[in-house]
Amino acid sequence: MSDNHECGCSHCHAHENEKKLLPILLTVVGALLTACSLLPFVGEIGAKLMQTAAMIICGFPVFVDAIKSVSKLKINESLLLVIAVIAAFLLGEYFEAAAVAVLFRVGELLEGFASDRSRKSIEAIFSIVSDSANLVSADGTIKKVDADDVKIGDIIAVLPHETVPVDGVIVNGAGSMDASAITGESIPVAAEIGSKVSSGMINGNTAVQIRATEVKSQSYAARIAEMVEEAAQKKGEAQRAITTFAKYYTPAIIAAAIVIAVVPSLITGDWNAWVYRSLVLLVASCPCAVVISAPLAFFSSMGAAAKNGMIIKGSRYIEALAKADTVIFDKTGTLTTGDLKVGNVYASEEFGEKDVISLAAKCEYYSTHPIAKAIAARAGLEELKDISDFSEIAGGGTSVTASEGRILCGGARLMEKNSVDISEFPHAPVYVALNGKAIGAIEIDGKLRESAPETVKRLRRLGVEHSLILTGDSAQQARKACAQCDIDDFRSNLLPEDKLTALEEIKDGSNGVIYIGDSINDAPVLAAADVGIAMGLGTQAACEAADVILTDSELSRVADTVHHSKRTMAVLKANIAFAIIVKFAVIALGIIGIAPMWSAIFADVGTMIICVANAARLMKIKK
Repeated sequence: MSDNHECGCSHCHAHENEKKLLPILLTVVGALLTACSLLPFVGEIGAKLMQTAAMIICGFPVFVDAIKSVSKLKINESLLLVIAVIAAFLLGEYFEAAAVAVLFRVGELLEGFASDRSRKSIEAIFSIVSDSANLVSADGTIKKVDADDVKIGDIIAVLPHETVPVDGVIVNGAGSMDASAITGESIPVAAEIGSKVSSGMINGNTAVQIRATEVKSQSYAARIAEMVEEAAQKKGEAQRAITTFAKYYTPAIIAAAIVIAVVPSLITGDWNAWVYRSLVLLVASCPCAVVISAPLAFFSSMGAAAKNGMIIKGSRYIEALAKADTVIFDKTGTLTTGDLKVGNVYASEEFGEKDVISLAAKCEYYSTHPIAKAIAARAGLEELKDISDFSEIAGGGTSVTASEGRILCGGARLMEKNSVDISEFPHAPVYVALNGKAIGAIEIDGKLRESAPETVKRLRRLGVEHSLILTGDSAQQARKACAQCDIDDFRSNLLPEDKLTALEEIKDGSNGVIYIGDSINDAPVLAAADVGIAMGLGTQAACEAADVILTDSELSRVADTVHHSKRTMAVLKANIAFAIIVKFAVIALGIIGIAPMWSAIFADVGTMIICVANAARLMKIKK
């Protein structure tokens, strides 16, 4: 029977803890043996026996790893250490052989600890997905079922302190919900009848019942977990470069060590001195600190970001965010809140304002665009039965057949495309036409997000110097938003394909472009930008196209994400620079016979410990 089972029982946890504890105990034993060997009463033979035992105890896992890599025709850093330890032992340098093995194990344990912490920050995201649900039957009885079996429309009971299993709407009960697991915001949100709740939220002290609006696989928490899992697999240029570097670096170091050990020894005849110098080279050159820096830094960074409501879909986007110098905003739903409202309504002589709104609402009823929702809300429509042939043109508008005739609702381009004369109306984001004739125009008012001006300022301070708005709205509305947020420029009255063209032009003169949007219309531009940032998980197309998701739709998170990415790259570059400088200094001094083995051990284990500790700082977001 395999011991690799995980049933969640106490035996499994005890077994897992034992597996983690054993390497620590063996390392401690090796360290104590090495230290005790220096005691004067031990004697020379006793000291050598203790040092040999320490070398075997702490070096055995490294020996096994080296043998496995060689058997697969691969050369890794473990082989460098094995050669150094064995050669030091054969030269009679028992203490140094033991010290290298012990300190290397200490470094590996610290690296593993830091990696576990960063991995747990990622794994914690998966805990927000609930595997079970309390299904409420028609007779009121409650039955625990697999969350995957919940269907849209089912009534689910969420008991106190339980995790919401699927997205839904509260139909019974009231209280509060903790949404910190998915948004990073610690303040509980109110939950009452009619409130939308997302999977991953944790219920408060009162039981509520919700009507499922999504199945588990399409719910908020499941989508977050899926994106985080995919993000961990996507490597950036720095990570791929370091992996390639390590592949060729280790064989080159072994070859260099052989040359240094053999060639000068043949000339001088002093084999002990030159072999010892080659061992200094081998130990100091171990690339652990450099190789571990990139994955640990990126993994820590993405885990911390996810816990704070920022899902970064791979390390490549951290790199891109760090060097971007241009930011582009969509306006509606991004710089402004999604809570739009109808402003002035203009009607032709044959129709009143109520008629224009009523017909527009019929046309827009099935659209998910924020403007369409605002029009439907103004009309107060709850259900429609007399419409057919609904169609939506991305970035253009909608059309539908109703009892009154064929209705068109959308921007000026949609009207122009359908040969509708709108010259009698003032410029507006929405026009309404019935049977080919314009009957009205509707202005839409949007509330600027409070965080928008400060976000633009912070981005500018972070080096994102250029800012623009690309919008389908009028020039007047775009100009107003630019003035309010101190944004450099805008392009208005754009269809999705126009936005895409504009983006490509902007990218040509930029080091990197960030595009921020929220709707299905933004999906092509989000995908084409160097980094596409989607506001919230509301629109699936936008989320799939984006490279970063701000789960709580808080615009200030954009600046947080850029700052965190720059900090990540700064830590990574500092780690690599520090490790390379120290290693090359020790290698150079070792070759000329000045640097002893102790300095080589610091160049290897010391730099690895310092780099790991530095990268671990990224597990916390700083603003």
